[in-house]
Amino acid sequence: MDSYEAEKLSSIFSKQRDDTLFIYEIAKIIGSEVIVRLKDGSHHSIMLKDNKNALELSIFFGNLTQKNGIILETVYSKDKVIIIWNYRLN
Repeated sequence: MDSYEAEKLSSIFSKQRDDTLFIYEIAKIIGSEVIVRLKDGSHHSIMLKDNKNALELSIFFGNLTQKNGIILETVYSKDKVIIIWNYRLN
């Protein structure tokens, strides 16, 4: 992943004003490419380092949605993204 892809991933997983996610689903994984569908219906591609990282992103997203998670913060620097999240307490 380069810095452009890190910025894109960070923005897609950013906390929205209503504490929801802008990302709706991970539509497909093709090698190291993750295709996401956003709430507005658009699809976007994120190129990760390798297939392992693409699968880990998919698992993370599944855990986040299944556990009613909430994004607290997303930060990127160069080619790295840090997503801080917690369980929703309601």
